[in-house]
Amino acid sequence: MPMRRQMQNKGELAVMVVCVVVGFLLAAQLRSVKLAGAADATNASRLETLQNLYNEVVDQKDGLADQVKQLQGELELYREQAASGEAGSQALKAELEQLEITAGLTDVEGPGVTVVLEDSTQANVTGDEADYLIHDNDILSVINELRSAGAEAISLNGERILATSEVRCTVAVVTVNGRRYAAPYVIFAIGDPDTLYSALTMRNGVVDILSQWGITVRVTASDQLLIPAYSGTVDYQYAKPVAPDEDGGEGVG
Repeated sequence: MPMRRQMQNKGELAVMVVCVVVGFLLAAQLRSVKLAGAADATNASRLETLQNLYNEVVDQKDGLADQVKQLQGELELYREQAASGEAGSQALKAELEQLEITAGLTDVEGPGVTVVLEDSTQANVTGDEADYLIHDNDILSVINELRSAGAEAISLNGERILATSEVRCTVAVVTVNGRRYAAPYVIFAIGDPDTLYSALTMRNGVVDILSQWGITVRVTASDQLLIPAYSGTVDYQYAKPVAPDEDGGEGVG
């Protein structure tokens, strides 16, 4: 009897161990499924957010590029007239200065906001490190919001932003005006500080959206900012100014 009792105890112990192991494996499998589901949902949400931001920026850039083409033509005309000493040259000179600011061809200073963006420090639950890095669309969404809020001049890491400026990312760096930069990204925007600050920090605004991904965005109002002129060249090979017709309208080819 003692021997039989001992064998029975060993059998019960073995069954108990098997149950514990099976329970542990089931729990681990369930946790893996949950994490995979969360990662898929997170990736889908991130992709949708970036696509929406990209579509908005493309629409804005197309309109601004047309405006810069027109301003470049007017700028050259006014330079010639101001240099010739024609009547009204002072008025032309003043308008020339405004055009140079708009075209990004001169240094400018004034009040505005400073925006600093840094990569996320959150734990990686999606398995894709790129989900937690700052992308070109993230930067463009900030620039787009600043333009909509009336920013008169913008720079990114010291690069003057024009309508023709490219902002695109390659892995962990961003190229702007042909130069590559890594985070942190510092944006200067000249304009009304209160308006620019409110546009970025409003509820469900661009800062809120980026913060959901753990991306650090610091917005600071400034009394005086200096934004340098665009240091590259703008060469239009195909776009030409449209000369007015005899009726005072614009000629159409």
